[in-house]
Amino acid sequence: MLRAVLFDLDDTLMDHTHAMHAGLDEWCEELGLPTGQQERFGALEKKWFAAYEKGEVSHRGQRIGRCREFLGKELSEEDALKLYAGYLAAYRRNWQVFLDAKGAIDRAQAAGLKVGILTNGAREMQAAKLRAGGLDLPGVLLIPTVELSCPKPQREAYMKGCAQLGVATSQTLMVGDSLPNNVEGARAAGLQALYLRRDGSGDIASLDELFN
Repeated sequence: MLRAVLFDLDDTLMDHTHAMHAGLDEWCEELGLPTGQQERFGALEKKWFAAYEKGEVSHRGQRIGRCREFLGKELSEEDALKLYAGYLAAYRRNWQVFLDAKGAIDRAQAAGLKVGILTNGAREMQAAKLRAGGLDLPGVLLIPTVELSCPKPQREAYMKGCAQLGVATSQTLMVGDSLPNNVEGARAAGLQALYLRRDGSGDIASLDELFN
């Protein structure tokens, strides 16, 4: 019997890709760099975040590495973080919520399910996203894996997330847009999982399909 649902946040409830693309162009303009570098920046984002997910660098370290490589400069950690803060500010200005997000959470709670958001992002930023998207709702537990010391897709991330909700893994559904992080890793930890692909190539194409 299903007792809880864990949602991913970025590109599941909030449109991270839109914010990244628009924010990157704003940042590049501020630095006097060419715009339109989303493909290269996105590849670096995947590279460095994967290193974080494997435990090879810290969450702070992946930001430093990403900034240094994108700008092609030998920067101190302090300078890299200071420059990267410019991107993060532009990224924040472009946050937007997916229109099907709040309804899915509302329906889950109406069905008597516990709701958590299991995210590899840090609490301060991810909580701000929830506020910006109107998703900081009563009873919704934000679970940043940075605080668990085991990011998705590590098995312990899902187990600790379920423990915080007070439910068994077998009674929990994970929903998200990343096949390794939100489907394969979750299933390997004993959760049920649904792969969200808004182009129709996953298990569901919209959060509107949930809990009806």
